[in-house]
Amino acid sequence: MKLTIKDIAKMAGVSVSSVSRVINNSKPVNDEIRERVEKVIQETNFRPNALARGLIHKSTNLIGVIIPQVNSVSAHLINGIEEVAARNGYHIILSNSGSDTEQELKALDIFAERQVDGIILSSVDITEQHVQQMNRNKVPLVVVGQKTTEYGIPWVDVDNYQPVAEVVRYLVRCGHERIGMIYGPLQDQSAGLSRYQAFLDEMARKQLPIDPAHLVESRFTTKGGYEAMESLLRNESVPTALVCASDIIAIGAKNCAEDRGYLIPEDMSIVGFDDIELAALVRPQLTTVQVNIERMGTRSMEILLQTIEEQQLHTMEHYVDYRLMVRDSVKTIRKR
Repeated sequence: MKLTIKDIAKMAGVSVSSVSRVINNSKPVNDEIRERVEKVIQETNFRPNALARGLIHKSTNLIGVIIPQVNSVSAHLINGIEEVAARNGYHIILSNSGSDTEQELKALDIFAERQVDGIILSSVDITEQHVQQMNRNKVPLVVVGQKTTEYGIPWVDVDNYQPVAEVVRYLVRCGHERIGMIYGPLQDQSAGLSRYQAFLDEMARKQLPIDPAHLVESRFTTKGGYEAMESLLRNESVPTALVCASDIIAIGAKNCAEDRGYLIPEDMSIVGFDDIELAALVRPQLTTVQVNIERMGTRSMEILLQTIEEQQLHTMEHYVDYRLMVRDSVKTIRKR
């Protein structure tokens, strides 16, 4: 049976209030009583209720973190969050929503009930429902991977538009004109829609034709990338170069192309986005956009701490840097 503070008081031969004072260090207690209480706590391995302590201290030292799926990208994000949280005496509670809005809303409510000190939300789509729930819960919150300036919610993200435009320009310099894209779900305003729009816009600026058959949507999974490439390869013509909305998609697409007898980059060049660890381990090594995902995590936690401490934020918008990593998965047809 789980021990309560009353049990500890009885075993130590002191009042419940005395035990509470020792646990919470709220009021002075003489040395003899403190020693008796601490001895019983140690012998029984008693763990005081975190929520009850939170009511006294107005803080639970807990941070709720909601991610859309568990993968290498979210792992780096969590590492960054946890590093700053631990340094400042906080612990994180993780919720994997599976990219399901209802699960995200449920997690927001559960975290509010647990009286977490703050929430970091990584979501593929911030809806009015999210915003209403956040406003109702009144828990300090930072969004990662989506832009929420219009809602007055601080956010951390990479510029998803300029890197893809830069990738297209790089491919054109390498002599590619027949360029396609495997893009992410368009409901994802940042990694999906923004990257896709950048591709379309830059192709138009370069006055290059776009074959609709060379544009395929995919989930952010290797299986999704594999299936998208299967669809693309059913056409009579294939692009000489392919931009993928993530490294995970790119690796799935590369595997499918090679399974069908295509050589990368001899028959088709492929570019990814994120620069996950696997991007430099596959052969040929993947040309990609490097994003410091761990820095997104540390930055989001730093901003959340400022919000919790009611410090004034100078801006709601926080970008992390990116860099085009040129490796082996792009073939130069001719220099422009």
